[in-house]
Amino acid sequence: MSYSYCDYNPKKPAQRTIFLECGHNPQDAIFEIDDGTVKRDQCFILDRLTIDTSRLYRPQVKIDFSSLIVFAGEDEGTYEPEVEVDLLFQLERVCNGVKECIQSWRYLKEFDVEDENESLQLELEIEISEPFAVTFCDSGICPGCCEYRMVVEGKDFEGEFEHLRVVKPVLTAIVQGYV
Repeated sequence: MSYSYCDYNPKKPAQRTIFLECGHNPQDAIFEIDDGTVKRDQCFILDRLTIDTSRLYRPQVKIDFSSLIVFAGEDEGTYEPEVEVDLLFQLERVCNGVKECIQSWRYLKEFDVEDENESLQLELEIEISEPFAVTFCDSGICPGCCEYRMVVEGKDFEGEFEHLRVVKPVLTAIVQGYV
């Protein structure tokens, strides 16, 4: 017997249960670069986890994701050099074969140098390694078995790149509900 969010009756004796799920098979995103240019439309599943809430009513899932974004880029020999990385992170939920994006986050890093006189050709070299972390609370789910996965997609890039990676992805969930 499964329960929905509306089946909860506070007069029933109920016990809250809480458990932790960790992602399995995390994969680094190593973007393909051709002659300094990051190839367009690259998409990677960074990590995924499966949660079974079939014995819970009023299930709630708190998702935490963290990773490192690492890149090295340059722009040289121009009057206004620019290096830009624009990534879209999407949290997807797949329940009963239906996939939906339940939240998305943008990572945008842009560096530029402006020479008002446009008299000098400038050079810009950037090397970045920084954490990226997000949290999301999903309280509108139906009881059952669902997969959550974090996906990253390259959107826009400026400059010449030596490398671009999203590494050490970790996806975890704390689940609570009443039994």
